[in-house]
Amino acid sequence: MDLVKFLKIRAEKYKGKPLLYDESVPEGISYQDFDAITDRIAYGLEKMGLAPGDHVAVLHPNSPETLISYYSIIKARSVVIPINPIYTPREIKFILNNSQAKALILHQSFLPRLEEIKGEIPLVKNFIVRKNLETVEEAVAEYLGAPLSSIKERSFQPENPAVIFYTSGTTGSPKGVILTHRNFCFGGPNVAQNYGLKESDVTIAVLPLVHVFCLASPFFGSLSSGGSVVVLERFKPELVFEAIDRYKVTWFPGVPTMFTYLLSGLEENQYDLSSLRMGLSGGASLPVEVLREWEEKFQAEVIEVYGLTESTGLVTANPVYGTRKPGSIGITVSGVEARVVNKEGRELPQGEIGELIFKGPNATPGYFNLAEETQEKIEEGWVHTGDHAWRDEEGYFYIVGREKELIICGGYNVYPREIEEVLHSHPGVSEVAVIGVSDLAKGEVPKAFVSLKRGLQVTEGDLLSFCKKNLAAYKIPKIAFLEELPKNTTGKIMKKELPRE
Repeated sequence: MDLVKFLKIRAEKYKGKPLLYDESVPEGISYQDFDAITDRIAYGLEKMGLAPGDHVAVLHPNSPETLISYYSIIKARSVVIPINPIYTPREIKFILNNSQAKALILHQSFLPRLEEIKGEIPLVKNFIVRKNLETVEEAVAEYLGAPLSSIKERSFQPENPAVIFYTSGTTGSPKGVILTHRNFCFGGPNVAQNYGLKESDVTIAVLPLVHVFCLASPFFGSLSSGGSVVVLERFKPELVFEAIDRYKVTWFPGVPTMFTYLLSGLEENQYDLSSLRMGLSGGASLPVEVLREWEEKFQAEVIEVYGLTESTGLVTANPVYGTRKPGSIGITVSGVEARVVNKEGRELPQGEIGELIFKGPNATPGYFNLAEETQEKIEEGWVHTGDHAWRDEEGYFYIVGREKELIICGGYNVYPREIEEVLHSHPGVSEVAVIGVSDLAKGEVPKAFVSLKRGLQVTEGDLLSFCKKNLAAYKIPKIAFLEELPKNTTGKIMKKELPRE
């Protein structure tokens, strides 16, 4: 099965039923309309001269138009490159160049950032700018100077790449995770089955659409089951409460930070939330106390799940119809295998901690243009997650720690190396080490310990301003100054000796 047939089957089955809602389309975009619109945009993309397999980047805030762009690119036999809308020009330039994108679809609000790098992204030949109060379809037609027709039927292979998500690597440089038609055609129905989704279900897509969690769960889960998706541009408790009331939302997917904020904002809520039956928490561990309080006050179950970009969003989940264990990431989902192994790759017995690995039709085939990393991370179909876990006697898995230096900040992955590289490029910085420190709202935040060059005066404000120019907001660290960073006898900085309060 490929993603074009996948959509066609559902457009025929659900016809005029709303698939997507937002403020600009309160009546909703139906399954049939979504299919027809993306057919026409795909026709326009081919007319631009895009060849099968070309990469097309999308820089756009959360919107139905973002999802329309993604699916249109796929129908044009191209590959989607999502770019985080909070990225700085430096970060945007890296992804455009590393992905070898030939075209960019963007909202006009990002033009100032684009202007800063336009001369440094030589492979990007087509820039489709969506203006305010304009659709992507209108923007593509305007770019071509001609009306759009429907694209003719094309042939696809299940192993054709569909989306390449960029996620931070252990070296700090983002790496492109390839996900195929097969990955999503398997993952969408799997999400729907494991969450018990029905045609009557309505969800909210407020997680960033540049991350697999949002695309795989609320969108493809709903598309697979005939449900509807309310797309919100940004997270704010009042906006979520209003959407639940207005659209009778039945399930809410989010990261733990969102559940905490919703809980905090509940006292001031004036909306009817009685339609909500389930919350879905992923991206990081949800404190058991928060889970229990949330279920009590919202009168809705919270299902904890585990996945990563390399798994098309889902590896394990607590059963919707079965035993849920607070603090656990649940059991393996249908068609997916998972093991806890030692450094030699030997499966460990129950209760012993090791690395979590998985295998299944949801597994990425590899990383874009990173053959060595692909070979290192994927062995005989088994994907090494880098997360440490253990399994109980009933097959439930528990995460105990992430990769050595990974910081989970409000559901985002942050690796210290990238921040260190940016701070090292400041003329006043001699040495820097970044670690994760606890934060009540975000779980963890990065903190940079900085040693300055002798005789130079640099303030905390100077470094924060420098970081804001080069890093997305969630990567900006707290700053602490030390005369000298702790080192071992070989001169290596000892991060374990840095204060974590």
